[in-house]
Amino acid sequence: MVIFLHGLGLDADDYRDYLEHHDEHHSIAITLFGFEARTSVSGRPISLSDHVRMVAELISELNVKNPGKRIHLVGFSLGADLILRLAEHWRADPSSAPPIAETLLLDPNVNQSTMTISKLFAEADRADPLSVFKELICLSADLELFRTLCSYLLKISKKDFAQLWQLSRDMLDYWDPDGYTQIGARLATLAGVSGEVRVVLSAPYTEHRASLEKAIRHEPRISVELTDLGHFDLISEDSLSRQLHSVR
Repeated sequence: MVIFLHGLGLDADDYRDYLEHHDEHHSIAITLFGFEARTSVSGRPISLSDHVRMVAELISELNVKNPGKRIHLVGFSLGADLILRLAEHWRADPSSAPPIAETLLLDPNVNQSTMTISKLFAEADRADPLSVFKELICLSADLELFRTLCSYLLKISKKDFAQLWQLSRDMLDYWDPDGYTQIGARLATLAGVSGEVRVVLSAPYTEHRASLEKAIRHEPRISVELTDLGHFDLISEDSLSRQLHSVR
């Protein structure tokens, strides 16, 4: 059973191409509460702690309903951070921890230096995010990134921005401004409640690879792979197919 967690402002639909073309696994894509596509607000912004609790309860329920199935967790960007946070939740309460066979983290944050979008959103006017949407577009270094960010903004502009604002602020508080000791410790915690831990990085993470590998050098169950893909390309059907072909 492969469980997918999405990035900031995204939802389960981002895994649709993969799910529609691959039925070799029991695959489930989760949309975090408050991140459904809608034009009206969804109420009180949900905190990171609440998201962790709700997702942990859902995974526990799925485990009970599917006895004997090996659980594989896949998280992209913020979803990868959420898996790290879930590991801390399960370490604090081992009796609630489901048996996780493997985790796949796609571009997890390593510190605040990789949190460009979260920083912008955290500093935005939660009632009127248009100015930060424009600022994000101006970060495009080429036409390809421009198209990608336009597509991303089109999607999140239809959602309750207060939810993105709250989760961005909470995630910023979760990470140190710099350094790699923290990410190394968090990956070690994840390895303590999971089987193999695989970290897959996009090309923009190149500068972080050596320091990240150094931070986990004493953890044989954790591997790091650097690709030549863009950030959002990590959740394309082709990329996910390559990364999950050996899951069984």
